[in-house]
Amino acid sequence: MKRLIATLVILAGLGGLVAWLAPPRADLVEFLPPGRTPASAFLFRELQSGAATTLLLAAIEGAPREELARLSRETAAGLRASGRFAFVGDGSLNLSEAEQTLLFRYRYLLSPETRTEAFTAGALRPRLEALLDGLRSAASPLLARFGFADPTGAFLGLAASWLGESRVETSDGAWFAASGAPRALLVARGQGAGLDAEAQQAAMDTFRAAFAGANPGSARLLLSGPGVFAAAAAGQIKRDVEFVTLASAALLAAFLYWRFRSFLLLALVAVPLGAATVAGYAAAAAVFGSVHAIALAFGMTMLGVTVDYPILLLTLHRTGETLPQTAVRIWPTLRLAAVAAAAGLVAMLGSGLPGLVQIGVFAGVGLLAGAATTRWVLPHLLPEGAKITARPLPSLAFLRGRRVLAIAALVVAGAILAITGGPPWQRDLAALSPIPAGQQALDAELRGQLGAPDVRSLFVIGPAASEAEVLSRSEALAEAMQPLVQRGLLSGADLPSRYLPSPDLQRLRQAALPQRTALEAAMGEASAGLPFRSTAFAPFFAAVDESRNLPPLGVRDLSEAAPTIAARLSPLLTRHGDTVWGIAPATGVGNALALEAAASALAVPGVMFLDVKLEMERLLAEYSRSTMLWALAGVALVLALLVAGLRGFRRGLAVAAPIAGAVLVTLSVLALAGEAISLFHLAALLLLAGLAIDYSLFIAQNGPNASSHGLPEDDRLGAVLTCAIATLLTFGMLSLCETPVLHGIGLTVAVGVVAAFLLACAMLPKHGR
Repeated sequence: MKRLIATLVILAGLGGLVAWLAPPRADLVEFLPPGRTPASAFLFRELQSGAATTLLLAAIEGAPREELARLSRETAAGLRASGRFAFVGDGSLNLSEAEQTLLFRYRYLLSPETRTEAFTAGALRPRLEALLDGLRSAASPLLARFGFADPTGAFLGLAASWLGESRVETSDGAWFAASGAPRALLVARGQGAGLDAEAQQAAMDTFRAAFAGANPGSARLLLSGPGVFAAAAAGQIKRDVEFVTLASAALLAAFLYWRFRSFLLLALVAVPLGAATVAGYAAAAAVFGSVHAIALAFGMTMLGVTVDYPILLLTLHRTGETLPQTAVRIWPTLRLAAVAAAAGLVAMLGSGLPGLVQIGVFAGVGLLAGAATTRWVLPHLLPEGAKITARPLPSLAFLRGRRVLAIAALVVAGAILAITGGPPWQRDLAALSPIPAGQQALDAELRGQLGAPDVRSLFVIGPAASEAEVLSRSEALAEAMQPLVQRGLLSGADLPSRYLPSPDLQRLRQAALPQRTALEAAMGEASAGLPFRSTAFAPFFAAVDESRNLPPLGVRDLSEAAPTIAARLSPLLTRHGDTVWGIAPATGVGNALALEAAASALAVPGVMFLDVKLEMERLLAEYSRSTMLWALAGVALVLALLVAGLRGFRRGLAVAAPIAGAVLVTLSVLALAGEAISLFHLAALLLLAGLAIDYSLFIAQNGPNASSHGLPEDDRLGAVLTCAIATLLTFGMLSLCETPVLHGIGLTVAVGVVAAFLLACAMLPKHGR
């Protein structure tokens, strides 16, 4: 008993050590496939660290309009004071005094209205008349400040373009939804990676704390955005993993105690499982640097197969035989089962998907470690004189030899698949997310009310050597896509060059500025008959003179002196290493396929169109085909192992038949249930095959050379039934998870386990044959 306790303590210590050195992660991006094209590679890089993923959308509702405006202003002030946000927009912040000074100085280099004809007498006359009318209106203070130094209206036009283009109403220094019940709106951009669940959870906590500090009363705060989704997904995955771990462990322990009436057996079963978990986790952490929570949950449940090994060792133990002798006797069959199950994971290892490869490494190493522990360690841990007796199970002999029923079941399953076409492939990555539909609907609603861009369809600009090069390409794109706008394929795009023109374009605008004498003459002609003093526009003349000699405004200048505009630009212009990339979210896209085809013909070098949904569907389809080919290779390898291990092709096929039948039945049940299958369902089918190998091998042991010779038929079937029930308890819990990936895996294996056991029993030959 001391050796057993010491072994469990050592395994617990090793498990704690590897988990401390490489804590499990819950970032769903780690399960995304790597990009195989420049567009997809850029997409996944942006999903991991792009500034657009740090956007938080918020709404405050449940109070009178005036109270909502106060709460919005005070919440925004708290967010800015926290230092966690690069930008906070709530309707109260326009441009700071320093930003206004800089942008007012550079207005003629930044404004798209800076053309030679804009400074002629014919163009200036209506501007001066509008200025005169404005000075007699409520806008007089604003126009008195800017109008005489900028009669062309370049600066106010820029400010309206940058800050005023929104679908919201501004009232009392806050943004409000244009329709429906009163709802104050805010938008903020965090400083961490958008899908870094911990960073985004901290940003959300700061948001809620700022709202609570404003004394909200009965008002409530709604949050959405990529960061909210990342934190919610991580939380849901964590809750599901904890639920599966605790619930399945409790049920499994209760069943095994009921079956064997021994706490000693529970301790013995924990040894191979613990060794498998520690070895699998350590291997995955060594290869990948960390272990994902989904890989941990799926790997742990997959390693539930190793619970079968000690159960089989103890229940196939003969009277008068030592446990080490039993281990030697059943080792050829146990070894074949473990190696074949591990070989079945070749599809995971060859899929190229980081998540599936990680699961394959975790489970493959764990299976082999669990089998080895059962063979060489576990037999020496049973205390001397200890006996473990099993409670008898109902006789299953009536199932034996029911091949007609088995064939009928397979025919029905095949007919179902033929009629329904089988379960459809799930190619929508959003369907694998644990985010509730209500939260996704809220996100769409807030984006619509705020006018926030939907980054599903976008133009990718790059790679480029500098920000200036990206801005030049952005300007070329703006011109090239006008025919596409006229054809109705899109309504526009949020281009980086909208906020900062390229240096070349700024120089062209400088060249369009008139000389002072020409400008004074044009102004004299335009102001004739209007009640302006002759010196009223001296600041305008001086500003044009200064603008001709200004150095072009750069990205760094903007980020240092104009953070509000820089915050608008930074999600569209990012640097990755030595290269710079730009994005331009497209708006008003009706047919993404048609736009993609038309955009491919644009004569703009270094620009490509990317529709996120289309790209993800193509990638998942490509990886699905690749994984299926590797799965077929795994099937061939497993069959070869069975044929070699059982020394006969017919024997190998006899053992493989229940496995194939269980997969067929499982697919038919999934088709009837309307379950769309993904790569993770395929992984679950591989796990099912590994489980079915155990059942088929040990049930099929028959004849004088069988490793179970000397045991009653019911005892042998009861031993395998115990393993099947133990597995069913584990995966029954997994099928109750809210995370779609875990739910799909659990449902697939739970159905398959029942089918695999019944088919293995039914395909046994009758007594005497």
